[in-house]
Amino acid sequence: MKTFFFVLCQYKRVGCALPLIFLCVLPLPAVAVESDFADSLFQEGDYLNAAHEYKRFLFLHPDAPQIDFIAFRVAASYQNAGKLEKAIQAYQFLIDTYPKSILVERGKNNIAQCHVLLGDSEQGLASLKRFLSEHEESSLAPRARFTIGMLHADKGEWSRASSVWNDVHSAYPESPFAKVSDRLARTIKNVDTLPRRSPTVAGVLSAFVPGSGQVYSGRTTDGLYTFVGMVVLGSASLYYADQERYEVAIPVGVLSLFFYGNGIYQSVQSARVFNVQREEEFRNRLQQEIRGSGLFGAISPLKDKMEFVVWKYRF
Repeated sequence: MKTFFFVLCQYKRVGCALPLIFLCVLPLPAVAVESDFADSLFQEGDYLNAAHEYKRFLFLHPDAPQIDFIAFRVAASYQNAGKLEKAIQAYQFLIDTYPKSILVERGKNNIAQCHVLLGDSEQGLASLKRFLSEHEESSLAPRARFTIGMLHADKGEWSRASSVWNDVHSAYPESPFAKVSDRLARTIKNVDTLPRRSPTVAGVLSAFVPGSGQVYSGRTTDGLYTFVGMVVLGSASLYYADQERYEVAIPVGVLSLFFYGNGIYQSVQSARVFNVQREEEFRNRLQQEIRGSGLFGAISPLKDKMEFVVWKYRF
């Protein structure tokens, strides 16, 4: 040891040599550097590259502290990037690999959200109900119940949606979802006052006066075309029959009968479309109110610097 220090002292740049010694003895914390790099990608919105870096971190440092959080970040990155199938797989990996992690609860909830965003409302509904059965006291329970109400409303199941939102309001009065749920439940009561058209009435009207059923359903121009067409074809058929030109009168008469039947069918369909459009407009008003509430703008962070946006697609 004395010889070693004696040799060092022979150099005039002893100050440069000592740092090299300490670098050899104390290596840089590479784990922290890798994690910070992945975090910076996540914060910048480069979610796919962030997912890649988090997965590399999982592979290289499976025993690192808070490794479950890194696994969660993989799934969150995929979800933010819109790769929802991969997000579901990553959340399931977290659940299976770290079953005792506090993040499992949120992972299950986010799996349900991914199913909903994929348009699989049935699977999303089943996942949400399963989550509630397993985590009834979770802080995410109000969100899950509220989302169930959204799914019922999206399918036009107004009474079910109203019942679920009333439950949210009564069961979680301190939750930010309570006030919005109460307002939506009261709004749904107005669904019975929406203007509607009876398909039966529309069909009967067109049977008596061609095109009148379409006018009744709000398609005035189509109704007028149907009426004029029937008048022209019917008149032509009668004219040729009166002239005893049956080779022309019969085909024109058959065509007029087809036109007549099609007018009745179109009237029935127009009434149904009218009702669907009114419900769609009502559903859009509910969606705008939900979006305006800000409840689904962002998920509250679990750790420092963690946040990710969901529900940016149609629910």
